[in-house]
Amino acid sequence: MNDQEKLRAEFDAEFLKDLAAADEASAAAASSAKDEKNGKKAAEDELADLAPFTRAVVETIRSIPRGRVMSYGQVAAAAGSPRGARQVVRILHSLSRKYGLPWHRVVNIRGEIALDEAGGGSEQRKRLEAEGVEFGLGGRIDLRRCRHEAGEAE
Repeated sequence: MNDQEKLRAEFDAEFLKDLAAADEASAAAASSAKDEKNGKKAAEDELADLAPFTRAVVETIRSIPRGRVMSYGQVAAAAGSPRGARQVVRILHSLSRKYGLPWHRVVNIRGEIALDEAGGGSEQRKRLEAEGVEFGLGGRIDLRRCRHEAGEAE
């Protein structure tokens, strides 16, 4: 075998190795996507099993676009229970992780973060600032600029 044939054989071997690695990565990605799709499907199936108000709260919170916020009371009203702000707090606490809710987009009626620093308040502020939400004096968000109204297009 001459030098050119050796070089070609090495190239082919490397190509086949890269191709096999790409196939493995593709298969892993497909499997991961399938698992993620199945996980989302399972979560959606579970969402259908929730009480109507809870399901409406989850859907309302999911609808809040980046850079916008809603108050606990707004979420409750949009979900059909104008006096259910405390229930919204409980739902956020118990279901945010499970359903991947943008919990940080829900603030109190004054446009303030209700959580203390140790309880996630600093994390909430960082997430909101990363989305372009500005905080004014006293750590308040200008709700005239950043409030999302339920049913409002993004």
